[in-house]
Amino acid sequence: MGRYDLTTTKVGQLLDDPAAVAVLERRYPGLTSQPMVSMLKGMVAQKALRMAAGYVSDAEVAEVRAELESL
Repeated sequence: MGRYDLTTTKVGQLLDDPAAVAVLERRYPGLTSQPMVSMLKGMVAQKALRMAAGYVSDAEVAEVRAELESL
């Protein structure tokens, strides 16, 4: 098990970790500096990923989730 369980980890915790930010920025350049993302800091990461599922494929969400959970 990695550092993160996305069912309990908050978005803010991911944004505070340079390795997690690198994963997100590699896939979605500029995402972590968007004002809307900072408003999600208190949200559980799994919920935020589910919200993104409307904009990206389920497979891509699963890949991002797996990469973050493997940190």
